[in-house]
Amino acid sequence: MQQAIIVLTVIGFLMIAAEVFVPGYVLGSLGFLCLAGVVVLCYMAFGPMVGTLAFAGILVLTTCAFLLWLRYFPLTPIGKRFILRQPDPNEGPAPESLVGESGIALTPLRPAGTVRIGDRRLDVVADAAFVEPGTAVTVVLHEGLRIVVRPQPSADTQETQG
Repeated sequence: MQQAIIVLTVIGFLMIAAEVFVPGYVLGSLGFLCLAGVVVLCYMAFGPMVGTLAFAGILVLTTCAFLLWLRYFPLTPIGKRFILRQPDPNEGPAPESLVGESGIALTPLRPAGTVRIGDRRLDVVADAAFVEPGTAVTVVLHEGLRIVVRPQPSADTQETQG
């Protein structure tokens, strides 16, 4: 009986821990059922005093494990992949530095797409309806995260207009 209690306790905690990686509340629910089974087995096999102590011990152990997990999981390599990081203020465009800058459309802008301005790839919205990849563009508006570009007139277009 003691081995069953130990095995159910270990399995219960492992299932609760696995819930982080397999969402859906199935493993976590099964883990809590295993821990509840441990408490019931302790009540049945050893009486109310040991059952109550087992319940209190599992409650304290679960709380401590959860607090330790909150503290140390984000520092692990797996935790770093799961948890969003704070954005770096040096990343992304400066608020007004891009207006008037020129670049090349890397993807079709229908009207959203990607352009290269300098050495940065930026998500933009085209002022025109459609811009082909490889077209030269100029930034005409920059509001927060929204960057609006307009295709630069080509040499052929300027000759026909002049």
